[in-house]
Amino acid sequence: MPGIDDFIRPKEWTSEMQAQMRTAIRKWADDRLKPIVENVDEDWKDHKLVEPLLKEVLVDFGLNSAFFPTELGGQDMPENQYMAMTCTVVEELSRIDSGFATACICSIWGLVPILLKPTRNMELLKDIAPKFCGRDLYVGSHLITEPASGADVENLGVLKGKTIQTTATLEGDEWIINGHKIWATNTGRVGDLYTVIATTRKGSSDLNDFGLFLVPRESEGVSVGNPYHKAGMAADMNSDVWFDHVRIPKKNRLHGPGKDAEYWLRTVSMGQLGTAAMAVGVMKGVYEIIKKWTTERIVAGKPLKEHSICAEMLSEIAMNIESTSAWMWAYIREWDHPEIYGTKSWDEGFTLKTRGLAVHASIAVERVCSRAMDFMSSAGYAREYGLEKHWRDSKMIGLWMGGYGLKALENARYWFECETL
Repeated sequence: MPGIDDFIRPKEWTSEMQAQMRTAIRKWADDRLKPIVENVDEDWKDHKLVEPLLKEVLVDFGLNSAFFPTELGGQDMPENQYMAMTCTVVEELSRIDSGFATACICSIWGLVPILLKPTRNMELLKDIAPKFCGRDLYVGSHLITEPASGADVENLGVLKGKTIQTTATLEGDEWIINGHKIWATNTGRVGDLYTVIATTRKGSSDLNDFGLFLVPRESEGVSVGNPYHKAGMAADMNSDVWFDHVRIPKKNRLHGPGKDAEYWLRTVSMGQLGTAAMAVGVMKGVYEIIKKWTTERIVAGKPLKEHSICAEMLSEIAMNIESTSAWMWAYIREWDHPEIYGTKSWDEGFTLKTRGLAVHASIAVERVCSRAMDFMSSAGYAREYGLEKHWRDSKMIGLWMGGYGLKALENARYWFECETL
């Protein structure tokens, strides 16, 4: 009988390690997260439930340490499994709670430019490895968005960082960080280490001035606001963060002029593929809910799924999962196997291509949640069935990293060689 494992996932592209991780994370999510997911949704302010769960995934399962070198206490995930393993974990967690999946993966997301081969910065990794590879919970956060510019920070192709207001000024052997960031995952009371986007020359459109900096939360001059109360994704805590003459060592710039901007595109690409994995996970969760509902719900003497109007909707759900999963796995393969495709994961063209996948995935997951809600009606928006949570959370999946607008424009810029977008 078909189930969630029968949607497209090419077996010849997946390893035994990935299969074992998928099984382990799914069991953990079903046993630990699913029974309390409604309570997690009410835990947006204090994270009394969320933080112990984060420790189990980031520390006990080893997501925090997965990509760190073995000589620094990490697991040194093979390069040809970087993206496949990431998307596997995100998909399985998102099947239950995409907000929690966001919090987990964003712990290491901002470190991608220095964490993954071949662009590692071993000096910085040596500094932070004891925390990320230790036995205590330690959480990372990537600070991008600013109050005035919104998605402008992500629009490197056209704006090239000229609207960034957070500044990094070099004084001797220290950078001084000033500015204000909003909406970053794992801020509030959660994050311990920030990867901050800042400019070394305000108003500059020279990508040499685009900078990535590691700033520990406990640094003098860092202040953090209260968590935002959002419509969904409660396990993803967001807040304001201010930097007032925060001093960090000179070495805390991830790579330096030019390379920060170049390798940050790798972070963006991972964000797009992670978005797709999140959407696939949510859609598979909805598939399980709506399949059970339309099988058990009897209308006019037969199961709801046996009515043609309902069958059309169910087919649409399946097609959206299949198409998104197939596209996602094609790009996972391209990321993980540059020896075949000749693609670097920080190539601008690859980043722009993955923008299209993220748009497709975001539209698909919203459509799937909405169509399932149409057929479950009042049961759909009753919390006990789980659909309304996916329905609320799914909208947020399409809003980050520039939203639909920037993603679509950048995707068109690649495929149609647009010169002004």
